[in-house]
Amino acid sequence: MRWSLGDGESAVRSAWEAATSSRLGQRIRTGDTSAWGDHAEGVAPWIGWLRAPFEMRQHVAVLEGIARECRRDGIRHAVLLGMGGSSLCPEVTRRTFGAPSGIELRVLDSTDPAAVAASGEGIDPRQAVYIVASKSGTTVEPLTFMAHHWTEASQVLGAEGVAGHFIAITDPGTPLGENARAGGFRAVLENPADIGGRFSALSLFGLLPMALAGVPLHPLLDRAQAALASDDPVRLGLALGVLGQAGRDKVSLLVDAPLSTLGLWIEQLVAESLGKQGLGLVPVAQEPGGIPADYGDDRVFVYHRITGDLDQDVAALAAAGHPVVTMDVPETIDLGAVYMTWEIATAAAGTVLGVNPFDQPETVKVLGDIEAGRAPADEREGLDAAERLVASVKPGDYVAIQAFCPESPAADRAAADLRRAIRARTGATTTFGYGPRFLHSTGQLHKGGPDTAVCMQLIGQDPVDLPVPGRPWTFSQLKCAQAIGDAEALAARGRRLARIDIGADAAAGIAALAALLSRK
Repeated sequence: MRWSLGDGESAVRSAWEAATSSRLGQRIRTGDTSAWGDHAEGVAPWIGWLRAPFEMRQHVAVLEGIARECRRDGIRHAVLLGMGGSSLCPEVTRRTFGAPSGIELRVLDSTDPAAVAASGEGIDPRQAVYIVASKSGTTVEPLTFMAHHWTEASQVLGAEGVAGHFIAITDPGTPLGENARAGGFRAVLENPADIGGRFSALSLFGLLPMALAGVPLHPLLDRAQAALASDDPVRLGLALGVLGQAGRDKVSLLVDAPLSTLGLWIEQLVAESLGKQGLGLVPVAQEPGGIPADYGDDRVFVYHRITGDLDQDVAALAAAGHPVVTMDVPETIDLGAVYMTWEIATAAAGTVLGVNPFDQPETVKVLGDIEAGRAPADEREGLDAAERLVASVKPGDYVAIQAFCPESPAADRAAADLRRAIRARTGATTTFGYGPRFLHSTGQLHKGGPDTAVCMQLIGQDPVDLPVPGRPWTFSQLKCAQAIGDAEALAARGRRLARIDIGADAAAGIAALAALLSRK
């Protein structure tokens, strides 16, 4: 790594020296829970991820065997059904590596009915395998995704043939695992229980999708093992923690195009792990670029360099005094090292902030009313509510844009324009996430982190809906309940919030909002 620490250099180097004296890096890397001080007891059950580069090697033959069998059986599509840590690493795999094996990887992590329908478009179930990924085996979203695809696939494969096209990844002894075995799934993979979901990239949750896509697993684990032996990941975490305590708590993730979705994985790891007890760092992924003067003094930049396309921009940021860390990624297989680096860095940042980075975040209970046949109140405002919300932004705040609508390139472009408009008007950092995906990543930070989140919830209207098989509600109702539940949780914590209706054409609605806020 290369470091340009600006006005934080002295404090960061002092932290590095203290860590060297106390052997903090070695203690973290070996899972010595004393590294986390008063949280040692709470940390102890969650350090299995440190063993993953070694222990997962014994599973490689099985994973690659499943991939060979799928290809032999004519499988051409693998649809990953998950949320948070179990879906974002496969999303990075899909976007970064493509399908060298000939098996196309798709990821469904949205309850939006349009997204659910799109996940199966153009797929013949006879040529597909569906991976249900849930650590607890009870997570609502993967189970509803499974119910949908099971029903759809059964119409082609028949009641007797459908189970052979499903794979479960879960912890030992979960209801999902038990039901999958009883139902005759193609495979049931049990992940070590001491690996938390957001630290699971180098476990079975991340490695099976990689094997199906054709990513070579041993070289990937080699890179992860090398990162585990390095001092740099701990130094990165200490630097981010120290800079965050000094007010630079917005961690802007710069990523060259071949690694375009990596920021989303880092975002969920950092936000969920550190956003608690009123503390935390704000990871900023896929932000539209700007010039150094566009950014406030609450920023630190981490550049993931594989092509060098952003070299000039990064040099300008460093010259302007912004702290910048450059992480070289020689080739895409080095994502193994990147995953391990960020997992260690996040763990190390927790020692600085004084939080347990491994305990489980709060969850929002959203389905009670619709299970009982009651529709929760869905109060939305017009676009002008954004004006009032943005007017409340203060120095050090960030605007969290939460879009409960289908993901699309048009919506992405409109969201980038909206983020530029807010930054130009307020100077504030912006984050953007599609709901309900963000509930399993940055949503924890919004509620459990510092009171600097200004939340702009954008709710689209669903022209077409889908039933959830076996449930008294639809996917649209589920998505709506999740949005309302999160809004209630934010309001209970006193967060500034506006719930804005963006209509049936989400991209057009977001674009209209961007145009409104662009007017001075």
